[in-house]
Amino acid sequence: MTIRTDNQIPTTDPRPLSFEDLTACLELSDNREWPLEDRKWEFLLRVGQGYGIVDTDGKLAASAVLTHFGSFAAISMVLVAAKYNRRGLGTKIMRHVMAEAGDSVATLYATPLGKPLYEKLGFQETSGCEVMTGTFTGRGAGTTRPAAAADLPAILRLDTEVCGADRTHVVSRLPDFADRIRVVERDGEITGYAAQTRSLSQNGSNQVGPVIAADDADARALIADIATDAGGQTRIDLDTARPDLIEWATQNGLKPVFHCSAMVVGGATLPGDRRRLYAPILQALG
Repeated sequence: MTIRTDNQIPTTDPRPLSFEDLTACLELSDNREWPLEDRKWEFLLRVGQGYGIVDTDGKLAASAVLTHFGSFAAISMVLVAAKYNRRGLGTKIMRHVMAEAGDSVATLYATPLGKPLYEKLGFQETSGCEVMTGTFTGRGAGTTRPAAAADLPAILRLDTEVCGADRTHVVSRLPDFADRIRVVERDGEITGYAAQTRSLSQNGSNQVGPVIAADDADARALIADIATDAGGQTRIDLDTARPDLIEWATQNGLKPVFHCSAMVVGGATLPGDRRRLYAPILQALG
């Protein structure tokens, strides 16, 4: 039962969110002037577990999504309605999802606004991320090809090797979620892949990710081919530890519009060969 207090702070415990809560999640995003990333929310609510705090008016006052990957877990979509800002709901829902993560190492991407809260909860910055957007003006490399259904087992094996965890429950949904998937094939072996998803509510902008590649040249080829094929506005989130790739993206029409921090509880090292992970599936899923 919700107890109404003088300052109207919701006192219910976080409850699970489902796909049926998508509209409420989008309304909360709009309240905080976040992009209305409808397909991102839909994907996360299907592959992860959302949690929300509901206020006395039945409105979603706070949200978070937890996606497990065995040894680590990604926390995303941490939002608090503007009228409850700095009133403890962010801490409350974060403590809840961190408890739900159990023994898995928790990781997230932090905005400058949320970073102080996460630092208080024990997260440490491990890298930076530049959100790059614009119309890709470069030319396709022509060295990648569209993925086929038969490529999925090889993509899953590559993803597990690079990320150090079995992400089958996420990556196997990419063919339904993404508009395009392209691969790099060398001597009959898939050594890289990338996906692109169009957001229906962001003027049709294209989110490119994940991008997994053996080297910088293949990463650029995947990005160029998939962005050229998709056309229109492109967004890709690039690690600040890759200045050459950021410079290349800038030279080809994209520009950094936002900076955020990749953070991990205790600054722990995430598993896998992260040198080959050039962009996440979503900024939420590292």
